[in-house]
Amino acid sequence: MRNDVQILPIKDLVDFEAQPFKVVDDEAMQELADSIKTVGVLVPIIVRQMKDGKYEIISGHRRKRASEIVGNETIPAVIVKLNDDEAAILLVDSNLQREKLLPSERAYAYKLKLEALKHQGIKNEFTCRHDVDKLKSADVVGQAFGESGRQVQRYIRLTELIYQLLDKVDEDIIKFIAGVEISYLDTKHQILLNDIIEYNCCEVNAKQGTQFKKHYLDGDLSEDKMNEILKGEEIKKTKEKISINYTRLKEYFPKEYTPQQCEEALWEILDKWFKEKM
Repeated sequence: MRNDVQILPIKDLVDFEAQPFKVVDDEAMQELADSIKTVGVLVPIIVRQMKDGKYEIISGHRRKRASEIVGNETIPAVIVKLNDDEAAILLVDSNLQREKLLPSERAYAYKLKLEALKHQGIKNEFTCRHDVDKLKSADVVGQAFGESGRQVQRYIRLTELIYQLLDKVDEDIIKFIAGVEISYLDTKHQILLNDIIEYNCCEVNAKQGTQFKKHYLDGDLSEDKMNEILKGEEIKKTKEKISINYTRLKEYFPKEYTPQQCEEALWEILDKWFKEKM
């Protein structure tokens, strides 16, 4: 591995093929661009040289994009010699330290590192000090980031979602656990569910996600059942909000009135009030 910093033409850089992290021209990107315009790129990007002479970015995709925004034609870089698995591990480890990551980014990053570790037989400089024979590969992936192997597996399940549903997990329209449960549905059911969610403009919580998975595995997850699951939660909330205290209601009716008589009288009063308003 070479640690000397070189100045490379940005036009000679290419993104890592399986790069799981999104590079978005948002407010944070503009702040980075402003910083680079003022003080330059303080931390060199990390690249490896390809057979065609180009340089593949291992770490620094956002710095490269911000440099492009301000019109820079070159960028400082450290060139390293890594195989595909080593490059994948370094890419994931250098990016997962960021504070704000979307669930989709973490999902594909964990998957990328897990596959790389499996190719290496889970033997590399990041794990050799652990008794890896007693650890599942997902546990090894999670250790560096304070995650359990089970949580790593949950994130990786999200990669089974169609992109429309995965975007909704990123936007918190579909809650994380709900997304994990929905990932067990086949593509046909996922497409149908996405259409229903968009039509109803609703969110999906963990309980609903569990119900979708259960009915799918039972073989009875139809369009009607999907609507029933989504709307059932809304109806429940509505009922919880509309309630009448019977003790207070009795104050307005004769003592001998039963609850049913009070209800019938109340509806008569409301009907009369509504007709007068019309």
